[in-house]
Amino acid sequence: TLIRSIGEQKAITKEARMDSIDKLNESCKLYQQIIDNAKPLGFSSLVEQTLSKKHRCHLLIAIAYGKLKQWDDAQKDLELSRKIVENDGFSEQDIGIVFIWMGKLHFDRYIDNCSTVIHDEQNGQNLMKAKIQTSIASQKIVEVHNADSSIEISPASSIYLLRAHISYFLEDTHKAINLAIVYLIIHVRGISGRSCCACKQPHRNKE
Repeated sequence: TLIRSIGEQKAITKEARMDSIDKLNESCKLYQQIIDNAKPLGFSSLVEQTLSKKHRCHLLIAIAYGKLKQWDDAQKDLELSRKIVENDGFSEQDIGIVFIWMGKLHFDRYIDNCSTVIHDEQNGQNLMKAKIQTSIASQKIVEVHNADSSIEISPASSIYLLRAHISYFLEDTHKAINLAIVYLIIHVRGISGRSCCACKQPHRNKE
């Protein structure tokens, strides 16, 4: 639905996002039916795979609602996703990714409110929630990396950049700079050995 919208409208329309949300909700219902039927029969592997798909559906629904600035609806599906990963034996990495999106949701909500309403205590709570949730996400990611440094964690650098933004708005400039530096180190490490955009020559990490 989203790809078709880009092809036809050159953008993702509100209607396309709502249509994708409807389809994802239908998938969630179907996955729950599979889980309900498979559990009594002892098909644990099928239940585990289906729970993973259901968790991802709720995550995608939450992201779509966030794009539409339907914050409460997005929060509801993120909570459903969080309950699945925390209660059904998912990895620390999966839990961390959910908390990244929870933090980003509250941060985006804070920024949106700053442009439309006077900064008040309730909006300030969105920023504090973003700080807490991204800190939890960062802790989960560090735990995964410490347990096995060979594991590649795609949101590892982005979480530090998000935390840097949040710290900046909390007027903790020193922490924001430190987090931004960590983000740059991880990001540069990922592109080491590739050709430089400026001189077309490969560089080492320090360069």
